[in-house]
Amino acid sequence: MLSRLQLRVRNRRLGDSRRTLFSNLNSPAFTHSMLGCVLLFLIIAMISDPPHHGMALDRYISHNATPAPAALRDDAMRVMLTRDGSIYFGNNRVASEGLPEQIRQRLHEGGQHRVFLAVDQRARFRDLSIVLDELRNAGIWDITFLTGSAAMHKRELF
Repeated sequence: MLSRLQLRVRNRRLGDSRRTLFSNLNSPAFTHSMLGCVLLFLIIAMISDPPHHGMALDRYISHNATPAPAALRDDAMRVMLTRDGSIYFGNNRVASEGLPEQIRQRLHEGGQHRVFLAVDQRARFRDLSIVLDELRNAGIWDITFLTGSAAMHKRELF
């Protein structure tokens, strides 16, 4: 019969032999493999395209464009006209008849009496004239056209 101390020592030894898989882990190899995985994920994240927020719009390239930092404000009223004639107020698509009402509502909430208009360069003038008439019906006369800069466009090409 084994003593109590001998039983404890034997059980500890048996317990250790059951966990040999994890106790003999090669930590430098594990560290190198994890570092390789992290670097791989970092390279994939750096190469992939950033998430796109907004709409694809080919703006007119102007030689006389000036910066409009007020267009970047959260409370700025932005209207976009796409080449297929769709009108967007902010990020929501609206009908041309509903645009003046939404602008009046935003003005009632305290918005500026200024609209930033981004027009696709392939949009029809007929659609643009409809948008301009609806802006005037809403009481907006201060309209800023958002265009691309020719200097920035040259930098992107080269």
